[in-house]
Amino acid sequence: MTLGTILRTTLFFFLSLSLVVGCARQRTVRLDIQCDRDIKSASRQLNDGTNVFDKATRTMIQNLILAAKIQQQHGKFPDCIDKAQRALTLLKVDPQMGTTK
Repeated sequence: MTLGTILRTTLFFFLSLSLVVGCARQRTVRLDIQCDRDIKSASRQLNDGTNVFDKATRTMIQNLILAAKIQQQHGKFPDCIDKAQRALTLLKVDPQMGTTK
């Protein structure tokens, strides 16, 4: 192997590695933003006063939002999104009818 071949191979390796790291990092940022958006949306909908839930349902929604915030703090964004989405789904259920709005 010549010095030129070694340099080209090394350069290719580092460029490939930086591309992979860049793509992975971009995905994490998007999940972080979605997680934050979903938590804020669920909190806003719960506190806006238009939904009247029984105490058990309201507590369940609050616990899901809290769990999502904890997952967010630990960087577990897919779990955060899951919990926030579950809270949003419960917020869409009509308390009188038991069906989604």
